[in-house]
Amino acid sequence: MHKEAANIWVKLALHCQKFSRNLFRKLIKNMKKIFYFALVFLFNLNIAQAQIVANEEQGEIISDKDLQLFKPKKPTPSRFFAADISMPDNFSKSNNLAKKVGSFYRAFGEVIFVQGTVSDSFGLPISGAIIEIWQTNSAGKYHSLLDKNNEFVDKYFNMSGRTTTDNLGNYSFITIMPGANPGRAPHINMNIFHPKFGKLETEMYFEKHPFNDSDYQYLSYNYDDRTALTATVVHSEITNTKSIKICTFNIVMKGIHQYKRN
Repeated sequence: MHKEAANIWVKLALHCQKFSRNLFRKLIKNMKKIFYFALVFLFNLNIAQAQIVANEEQGEIISDKDLQLFKPKKPTPSRFFAADISMPDNFSKSNNLAKKVGSFYRAFGEVIFVQGTVSDSFGLPISGAIIEIWQTNSAGKYHSLLDKNNEFVDKYFNMSGRTTTDNLGNYSFITIMPGANPGRAPHINMNIFHPKFGKLETEMYFEKHPFNDSDYQYLSYNYDDRTALTATVVHSEITNTKSIKICTFNIVMKGIHQYKRN
């Protein structure tokens, strides 16, 4: 009786030992897989966390740019002093001041190309805006203040011009570099009209012109306004300093477009 019981216990112990050995072997075998999947999980987790951080940082940058889009731009400053005395009674309907319509001759002076855009406070282009300009001739004289027979009158020069912005708000003029008045840097007077944005009377100066630092009216503006009123100047051919100068002057009108909801 006792012998049979002992045999049963021995068999049970051997069975448990065999079971434990097989369980340990399976555990060791599966540990490799568990360790492999744990490494893969941790690796993917680190990548995901890094991507989240990158997205958050990128999101902050994009958010800042988006906020700038909704920040109204400062309108182009109006000129401090009226220029009604020199403004002509009738403006030429051409955007070419350097040459009169039908003439074979060009005005005296350095030919320049003035271009730019007219936009609202959020940078959207304004089409159909009328731009009128007038300026001095190469001798620094306004024809409107001279007699017709005055020796300083350039008979080939249109003192004024007019153009209308296209559907992208672009405008352009062909003219000459204005001559300097005593105490004044070369500049171009501008009037901009639009039925929805009203009227803007301003003036355009030329970047890095040596007379800017001695112009009392130019120096009357603060730094930001002077920057807004100064056109960038580049040569049409970068390597050729004698090529035509392209002067870019962008104009911002006060107000925004009104769109109808469907």
